[in-house]
Amino acid sequence: MAGLPAKAPIILPGAAELYRRQVALGLDGHPDAILKARLLLREWFGGKIRLEPLPDDGLMAHWNQNVGALCKGLGSCGSGGRI
Repeated sequence: MAGLPAKAPIILPGAAELYRRQVALGLDGHPDAILKARLLLREWFGGKIRLEPLPDDGLMAHWNQNVGALCKGLGSCGSGGRI
């Protein structure tokens, strides 16, 4: 997170909570929240989550996390608008 403003450690937990609530609303079936959650998750995980079958019939998920998706409201990337 080099180069982010000093307020980043303060804002990131709040941003993560906001996005968590957005995803929860999407899972509850709210149409607008579903669209927002899909966009957020696509950006956060780079648009790809690879599922690998496990020997015990389970699945293992592999992804690349883009922490910058949480930082958009800090002004370091994105419009700098409110989170």
